[in-house]
Amino acid sequence: MEQNKNISTLKLISSHDEVGNVRTFIFETGGLTWVAGQSLGYTLPQAGEAEAEKQRWFTIASAPSERAIHISTRVSESRFKQALNAMKPGEEIKAYDLGGDFTWKEESDEPVVMVAAGIGVTPFRSILLERHKAEKPLNATLLYFNRTEEVPFQTELQKLSNKHPEFTLRIVIGEHVTADKIIELAPQARKQIFYLSGPKPMVESIGLKLRERGITVKQDRFPGYDEKNY
Repeated sequence: MEQNKNISTLKLISSHDEVGNVRTFIFETGGLTWVAGQSLGYTLPQAGEAEAEKQRWFTIASAPSERAIHISTRVSESRFKQALNAMKPGEEIKAYDLGGDFTWKEESDEPVVMVAAGIGVTPFRSILLERHKAEKPLNATLLYFNRTEEVPFQTELQKLSNKHPEFTLRIVIGEHVTADKIIELAPQARKQIFYLSGPKPMVESIGLKLRERGITVKQDRFPGYDEKNY
């Protein structure tokens, strides 16, 4: 089964806490190259016998220019995340199935609207940092919904906003994420490409409602999260 997945071996460099239960794990690239916003599948045999226990997919939280692969996730009681959290520098993880089209075309400077729910912010961190490094405009509005005031990457995103007047960052704490709320905060979304990232049920439900309004939506779904834990 796995021999067709173009498996790469990645070595852990370090890990650190962000805020709350969010932790970032930094791996060597293993020779992989990616486009900001893409994702990877991972296997940790020590997480369990069943495929569902030892495999997970994460959007790469780092920009390609950082020359390392970051997994930024909420550390829960799942066997995979406990095994990931127990890794020591120098230990290895298997990665496969690099891909995804949740990306911002490099040649495009057209304004976009980004909506992140909690840890769904990771692809936007990658995309925005990469465009900043390439000295490209950040013509984007980022609506960042979070359950609590412990907001991952808030300082980093605020610095980008300070450096790029064309980039608008709006952090919304403790509010229910709905299509109506998104349109209220970013009415221009009706005429712009719309990026939506967060818990799978939320993304699919809101994405459908936005499409019903004629909005073009790109989606990044995070399995295992819902409105109580994103």
